[in-house]
Amino acid sequence: MINIKLIIDNTVIDNYNKYYFTSHPRARKKQIEKPHHPSINQWCILPRIQMNSLKQKWKNFGIWWINELGYSNTGLKNFNITITVYFDTKRRHDVDNQVPKFLLDAFTESGFIIDDDESHLHSLTLKTDYDKQNPRTEIEINTL
Repeated sequence: MINIKLIIDNTVIDNYNKYYFTSHPRARKKQIEKPHHPSINQWCILPRIQMNSLKQKWKNFGIWWINELGYSNTGLKNFNITITVYFDTKRRHDVDNQVPKFLLDAFTESGFIIDDDESHLHSLTLKTDYDKQNPRTEIEINTL
């Protein structure tokens, strides 16, 4: 059994944006703003082109992040995932809107996991919490 804990915090986001601006010197806008996946409510109201762009930004970030952590091509086969998003405000957040689709796609493309289908990912638990000083997303992966 393998237990892996991954944390996306502001330091990770800053490092990714530095990498992005180095790779794209003409770019002016940060690719990723906050250390949590966009809400489904944010994503689904966008025009199709912007939806695809947001999905691609998070997918690129996720692949970069997994590579930085040294987990690319790990090939996890049977696992459960628990994701806890710590927001920096006490504003109400619907837990079910925090589905990490783009990150799971990045995990698959980077080879960290084989796939996020029912044969490999057996359960996905979503949680939210509050931490004004350290907003972040914690991803716990437990292999079976």
